Amino acid sequence: MPCDGDETMEADITQKRTRRRGKVLETAILEAAWEQLSTCGAEEFTFDNVAARAHTSKPVLYRRWANRAELFVAAVRWHRGRAVIECPKTGTLRGDVISILLQLNRKQSDAVMVLAKFGVYASWLGVSAHELYERTMMSDRPSIMMAVDNARARGDITCELPESLLRMPGELGRAIILRDMRPLSEADIVATVDELFLPLVDHYERRARAVGRGVPTNAAG
Repeated sequence: MPCDGDETMEADITQKRTRRRGKVLETAILEAAWEQLSTCGAEEFTFDNVAARAHTSKPVLYRRWANRAELFVAAVRWHRGRAVIECPKTGTLRGDVISILLQLNRKQSDAVMVLAKFGVYASWLGVSAHELYERTMMSDRPSIMMAVDNARARGDITCELPESLLRMPGELGRAIILRDMRPLSEADIVATVDELFLPLVDHYERRARAVGRGVPTNAAG
């Protein structure tokens, strides 16, 4: 049997062989930073704690991020970027948008709640709450466009939809999460789609078709 010294030497050799560098190390740090953000209080989000959780040193973090605010933004965006939204194929615009919003809610609502928790301490991080929001909240428009593109392919939508409408479901969902500090319920999502999104899509579609027939827009409803 090997002696304790042999086991220690073997562990040291293994550690050297598996030492993390570059993207691998950065990913490990961002994962540790996200875990720190999502499980601990704001006062515990320090370079010391993140470095310990990532099994690295504080200078390694400072070589990549100048301060806690920069690390906060990087960790939240990294977490949101991992959430792959699958293109739905329900056969209807309503079903597709609901499917996308359910996925966003399941995979990304925790990032919104972390932002709400830390927004109170934004000045402690050296930035404003608005800046934290602007730098971490990635647009949900590309996800909603998957449903719109499906509808276009079926011929259900022929008009151009304004950017504000394409952003609305995601922005409204985040506002509710920030207000209530909980993920959206399915009822919240269905109400957003049925009471706001679809009626507005129908409005722009009817208006575009009326213009195509030469009907004045004020008569198109």
